[in-house]
Amino acid sequence: MSQADKIEGVAATRMKLLELRGKAKLAEHGHDLLKEKMDALIIEFYQILSEVKSAQSETAGVLDEAHKKLKLASIQLGRSVLRNLGKLAPETISLETTTRNIMGVKVPKIKVVERKLELPFYDAETTTLEFDIAVNSFRDSISSVVKLAEKVATLQKLAYDINSTKRRVNALHHIIIPRLKNTAKFIEITLEEDDRETFSRLKFIKKKIESAKEEKFGGIANEA
Repeated sequence: MSQADKIEGVAATRMKLLELRGKAKLAEHGHDLLKEKMDALIIEFYQILSEVKSAQSETAGVLDEAHKKLKLASIQLGRSVLRNLGKLAPETISLETTTRNIMGVKVPKIKVVERKLELPFYDAETTTLEFDIAVNSFRDSISSVVKLAEKVATLQKLAYDINSTKRRVNALHHIIIPRLKNTAKFIEITLEEDDRETFSRLKFIKKKIESAKEEKFGGIANEA
């Protein structure tokens, strides 16, 4: 066992040995729990990844259709008119953000809040049906874009926590638990050596005492 494999400066006592054994068991239990959490997060990660791919395809289709409608409106009205109408458009969409919990990881939850207008912000007589369709198409696409953004953000949070949990699992498995066990083993060996030395000393002292008694009583017997 090298010096780097154990904790330095630990007193080789039976109390410390019991303490280290307890810490090692606790660390092993924590390692198992973190490993289970990491495995569950990885399963959740790939599930969300599949949903992201599906949401990307859906959002791309919705936006492509909305841009086609806008292109038709642009041909009829002209880009300058569309640009001016865009400047007149009021803010009717807002986002409410909360969080939800996935295996202890807080991930974003985004809700689209839409304020309905009593009347359109543009004059129907100066626009076309294609423009109305384009406006509604882009409004409908917002929910798809927000849903995709929510899933991508969730994926990023899960990936970060998986890496963080993996580092903790590896640290426990490769560093903390081995050091605790090696230190406990070192103390156990040290105590066994001390016990053997103590036993040898006691045996030597006992032999010395017995020899002294024999000499003493043997001398008395010879004098008698």
